[in-house]
Amino acid sequence: MLDTRLLVLFQGETLAAHPGYHEGFQRLQSEGFLADYRAIPYYGFTREHGWPALWDEAARQVREYGINAVFLQFFHGSPIPDPTAGIQQLLTCPTKPTLFTSLGDPFGIILRPVPKSYMMASRLAHLNFMTSMGLIAKQLARSGVNNLILMPHGACQVRFSAPLILTSYNPEFDVVFIGSNMRSRWLVGSASWYGVSRKRLVAKLTRRFGSRFGLFGKGWEGHPTWQGAINFDKQHEAIHRSRLQIGGYPSTGSKNDYYLSDRPFIAMAAGIPFIDYWVPGVERMFAHGSEWWLGRSLDEMVNHVERLLQLSDDARLAIGGRARQEILSNHTQYHRCMQMIDIVSRNRIMRLSGKNADPPSLPFLRFDADPKSGPCPAVVNWQA
Repeated sequence: MLDTRLLVLFQGETLAAHPGYHEGFQRLQSEGFLADYRAIPYYGFTREHGWPALWDEAARQVREYGINAVFLQFFHGSPIPDPTAGIQQLLTCPTKPTLFTSLGDPFGIILRPVPKSYMMASRLAHLNFMTSMGLIAKQLARSGVNNLILMPHGACQVRFSAPLILTSYNPEFDVVFIGSNMRSRWLVGSASWYGVSRKRLVAKLTRRFGSRFGLFGKGWEGHPTWQGAINFDKQHEAIHRSRLQIGGYPSTGSKNDYYLSDRPFIAMAAGIPFIDYWVPGVERMFAHGSEWWLGRSLDEMVNHVERLLQLSDDARLAIGGRARQEILSNHTQYHRCMQMIDIVSRNRIMRLSGKNADPPSLPFLRFDADPKSGPCPAVVNWQA
């Protein structure tokens, strides 16, 4: 395979903002899948030097180190000025690098639309990786964005790989929920609906389980089951205090096909059985009824909790252990780095040889879709 020499422009002030991706690319270099790997955290760099200097520095590294692939990671968030001139500067370097982007949030069509910075960058990119598809992918395709490829979030293997210590496992809760009490500024729309639904979930679990329900997150002050907010890196500590965990409704209120935040992957890596809310397409990632449990309604989710509580602790831990192994074997951020680099490298080979590349296969989609969900394309507007 073509030697890939990668430069990543990371979203964040420092590389510590994305330790799983940084370690993932470092590991790929040590394993020989990358010939070179270099990184610049673009918010930290531009805060000190400005955006024109970022593009100049990126172009310098592309020329000096023979970089042939440039990744604009999660190129959205705080306002980013028009990147067109900077990207064109990179694309005209002698190595003609393959440019690829990623979209990390499930943006909407009217409310919370895709930021202009990503729209402009993705139109110029060769490949664009998405954490959700459906309506948002169709919108981007209509806007002139090609080669939209599903690439879900994953569990950060740096922060969430430690095993459950069985000798000290003594759960005080039957079920825990980790999530903030959302207050959408929109009075209508999916974000508001999901915020209300999350409150109903918490209320129902509280009525059913009382003190055996553990509630963690921001904005629940005064709630009788509230255990306080929890640091992002400490999620497994809360999960290990319970027999089951429930994910509930996405914090962004997404209805986009396939969308999962990184929370389900982190949760399943804890080794405790996990119940979540169904989003179209996600049933293709894990086996419902053996690796996770999906509910299409509040009642269905709580029914899954009830049935799983009828099992012994040993049976539940065996289920959780299988799901944890699946995450650590196939769904960490290291695996997402590997999957993106494999697609980018293969695509570059075909592009440089003047041939059309076939749409990529996606190894994380293992199961046929639920017929009820309808078609959920995972590659959209393929033009390579």
